[in-house]
Amino acid sequence: MNRKSILSFVAALSVAFGCTPADDAAIPEGSVTPKGQGFAGIEPDPGLFVVGISHLNVVVEDIEYATEFYARTLGFEQAHNARGVMDYPSVTRETFARDAGFLDGKVDVHIRFLKHPTAGIYLELMTYRYPVGSTDVIYRNTNDMGGIRHVALEVSDAVRVYEYLKTQPDVRMINASPDYGPPEELTPVTIKFFYWLDPWGVQWEMEEGRPIGNARGIVG
Repeated sequence: MNRKSILSFVAALSVAFGCTPADDAAIPEGSVTPKGQGFAGIEPDPGLFVVGISHLNVVVEDIEYATEFYARTLGFEQAHNARGVMDYPSVTRETFARDAGFLDGKVDVHIRFLKHPTAGIYLELMTYRYPVGSTDVIYRNTNDMGGIRHVALEVSDAVRVYEYLKTQPDVRMINASPDYGPPEELTPVTIKFFYWLDPWGVQWEMEEGRPIGNARGIVG
């Protein structure tokens, strides 16, 4: 992708998300993966065309409360990129609607990105004004099939994190019994973990004991 193409891409995003078009410095040269990577051979190579972790999406009914909740429980902060704050109060673009599966081209959604300052993970919160989907939150058990069962975060002290989260409003442990927890060490290995549920049905794992590497992800 040449510089002109990058700037056109930025402008398209700006229009799509209702923000001001950026200047030439919006996306540094070389920061976007070359288009077509992983498709040079006879067969596509998913080991090359998948280039990083983008974000986790959670649909919520109240984006302000969800922002406060994830800041309080996990430390997420408002995300920014070269174009400014990643908060888009009314996305109505027809192309967005069709890409999201709403083929009539009609959508009105508030999108806000949060970022974890240490882990670098982006959380994409969405509140749909139109079309409105199911508002039933389904809490699944650890051993239920269907979808990703949990999102695991590595923590410094699983027991102290457990004790902290137990005091937080709207946090549900995976088992409501008072006999659940605190997390125990998986002897002979030193890993320990526990599961909890947030108000929107996401199951989180807090894990301690694995080595930390450098994952590749987006930066805005």
